Amino acid sequence: MPTPIQHLVMADDILADAALPPWTREPLIAQRGAFLLGVIAPDVQSVSGQPRETTHFFTLPSPKEDLRPTDTRPAHEVMLAEHPALACANKLPAAQAAFIAGYIQHLTLDELWIEHVFGPYFGMGAEWGTFRERLLIHNILRTWLDQRDRVRLNCSTSAALLRVEPHGWLPFVSDAHLTAWRDEIALQLRPGAPVHTVKVFAARLNVPPAEFRRILESPDDMQRRVFAHLSPNSLARFYADALQVSVRRITDYVGGV
Repeated sequence: MPTPIQHLVMADDILADAALPPWTREPLIAQRGAFLLGVIAPDVQSVSGQPRETTHFFTLPSPKEDLRPTDTRPAHEVMLAEHPALACANKLPAAQAAFIAGYIQHLTLDELWIEHVFGPYFGMGAEWGTFRERLLIHNILRTWLDQRDRVRLNCSTSAALLRVEPHGWLPFVSDAHLTAWRDEIALQLRPGAPVHTVKVFAARLNVPPAEFRRILESPDDMQRRVFAHLSPNSLARFYADALQVSVRRITDYVGGV
C-alpha cells in the first residue's frame, strides 16, 4: 500500500487542489498538523501491534485466493458507522475533525491502490513471475516513489506533525501510540535523516537491502523489472484519479454534515 510519504504528498496535493472548496480547505490548512497526522494514522499498528483490520476497517484480499472483502462499503464509511461519534465533523473540535478528514484520505488511497495497482499488476490478477517476485517488485516500486517524492516534503511537514498533540481523537487507538507513530515518521523527514523504507521492506521479504538498492539505482533494471509492468504514465493517471476521489470524500465529510 502507499507509504507514509505517499500519503503526505497526496495530502499536500489535496490542500492545493482547485476542486477543494474554500470551506473545506481553510479549516484543513488551519489544522494542517492534525490533518497530516490523520493521513498517516491508520498505519499506527506498526507501533501499537493491533491487527491491520482494526485501524483500516477492511480486510486485505487473500493473495492466494484473491478473495474480496465481505463488506463492500468504502472503509471510511465502515469506520464512521462503527464509531458514529466521529461521523459529524461540525460536532468535533476543529483539530479532531481535520484529523479524521486525513484518516479518510489514507483509507481511500489504500483501497484505490489495492483495486487499481496492487491487484491487477502485482496480485493474483497479474500473470508474470511468481507471487514472491511480484511482492518484491511492488515494494521496490513503493521505495522508488518514496525516493522520488520525499523532496516534495519540506521541513514544514515534520514540524507540523511534531507540533500536533492528539487528545482522545480515536476510540480505538491510544494517544500514546499515535504520538509514537507521529514521532517515528516526522523524525525521518528532518533534513539529512535516513528514511527507513528500504530497511523495512527488505526485512519483510528477507531480501538483502543491497538488492533493493541495486535495482533502484539501475535505470535498466527499473525499466525491465518495474515499469515494463506498470508505467510512470499509468501511475500518474492513478494518482490523478485518486486525488479526485479523495477531494470529494473529504469535502463531503468536512462540509457535508
